[in-house]
Amino acid sequence: MKIFRFIYAILFVLIILKGEIVLAQTVEFTKPDYADWTLEEYQDRITDNVWITRADIQSIFNIAQEESYSGTNGSPIGTLWANGTTVQSDSSSYTNFVAMHAGSPQSLIGDTISLYLTQDHLYFDVVFTSYSGGNSGGGFSYSRTSVNTMNLEEQQLPENFILSNNFPNPFNPITTFTYSLSVGTPVSLNVYDLNGKLVLEYNEGIKSPGRHKIIVNGSELSSGPYFCVFSIGSFKMIKKILLLK
Repeated sequence: MKIFRFIYAILFVLIILKGEIVLAQTVEFTKPDYADWTLEEYQDRITDNVWITRADIQSIFNIAQEESYSGTNGSPIGTLWANGTTVQSDSSSYTNFVAMHAGSPQSLIGDTISLYLTQDHLYFDVVFTSYSGGNSGGGFSYSRTSVNTMNLEEQQLPENFILSNNFPNPFNPITTFTYSLSVGTPVSLNVYDLNGKLVLEYNEGIKSPGRHKIIVNGSELSSGPYFCVFSIGSFKMIKKILLLK
């Protein structure tokens, strides 16, 4: 059996939501200073699309989809982060990792932040326990706990809320979502590309009860898939759209 030189413990915690017991998984991950980030044991392989690691310098990145950290691409590609727990965060809170910590990753240590995987539609609560500064080896460690967003959404879903799929889909360059509310509720829509970059945002304000629509205009965007994150009060819903020009 291969002996790893890092701690990668699988823990299980019980979370009670709406009277139901949900099994959530917590993973403890460590990449020591100057460890070889190209080795599997120093990559947090969350899914097939997201392997989080860090070189000896600079920030974390997704080695499954990029060779190194890139501020231009908003590394780690395929992730969005919010400074707060998943339950507390709405769609407007999510951004790339560097923008989220405002240039001070050490300030995150001990706090709970939210991680969203844009291609896998998964949420995690993450707590950094260490993060080496400057060019001192690229070490970091954290715990991440999966969040059952289905139960969260059921708990927060406004009564009699209905959201349609967009039409048309695929689209060029305009597509429309329709939704219905039973009570007046704040509504917003953020559109992200596959790199987790925010490309469009629509703040609808407080909408009255009844039927409404949001028109997404992709005339300034490139062809490809995008993710629409709706915030209806404290409830979040994600829809995937495809722009073909």
